[in-house]
Amino acid sequence: MSNGIDQTPAFEALRTQIARDLRPVKPLVLTRWLAGFLLLFAPLSGLLLWYRFGLRGENGVLDSLWLWGLSGAELLLGYAVLIWILREAVPGRRLDTVGLRVVAGAALLLHVLITLVTYAKSPLEVPAGHGWMYGLYCFRFEVLIGGACLLFILWLSRQGLTTHPRRIGLMGGLGAGLVADAIWRLVCPYSDHHHSFGSHTSAILTLVVVGGALALGWESWRARHLRGRSRG
Repeated sequence: MSNGIDQTPAFEALRTQIARDLRPVKPLVLTRWLAGFLLLFAPLSGLLLWYRFGLRGENGVLDSLWLWGLSGAELLLGYAVLIWILREAVPGRRLDTVGLRVVAGAALLLHVLITLVTYAKSPLEVPAGHGWMYGLYCFRFEVLIGGACLLFILWLSRQGLTTHPRRIGLMGGLGAGLVADAIWRLVCPYSDHHHSFGSHTSAILTLVVVGGALALGWESWRARHLRGRSRG
C-alpha cells in the first residue's frame, strides 16, 4: 500500500481494464420514444376503428362536443398515467407508493365519472338478449388495443433501470386500459351501467392484472439471470 492506494498487480490490471472499457453512456430516450408512440397510437387506432366501424356520433348518440370531449379527457388521463409511471424506469428515481395508490384511485374514479356522464348524456342500453355478445365484443377489442399499448410500455421500461417492474406493469396496465377505453368509446354506442362496467371497466382491470403478471414474470426471469451470472 502507498498513500492509501492499492498498487498490487491485480489492482493495476483491473484499473487498466476499466480504463480501456470507458466509453460514453448512451443517454436514455424513454420520454422521446413514449411521446412519439403516444402521438401516433391514438390517431392511428382511431382511424382504423373509424374505417372499420364508424363513429358512434354518426348515429346521433352523442353530439360532437361530448363525444370527443369525454374521450379526449380519458385519453389524456391515460397518457398522464403512462408518462408518470415511466419515471420509475429512470435510474435514481423511485415513485412513492402512497402516491401511486392515490394516482391509481383518482384515475379509476375519473373513469367512473366519465362513464356516468356518458350515460347521463346518452342513456342507450344494449338490446335485450344481446348483453353477453356486445359485452364480450367490447371487452375483446379494448384488451387488444390496450394490450398493444401495454407491451410497448413494458418494452420501453426495460431500456431503463427498472427496480420495481411490478409497479410499472400494474400502472402501465391501468394507463393502457384508459387509453384503450378512450379510443373504443368513440365506436361503442351503448352506455348503460351493466355494459359499461361489465365490459369496458373490466377490460381496464384485466389489463392491470395482465401488466402485473407480465412484470412479475420479467422480474423473476431477471432474478434468475442475475443469480446465474453471479455463480458463473
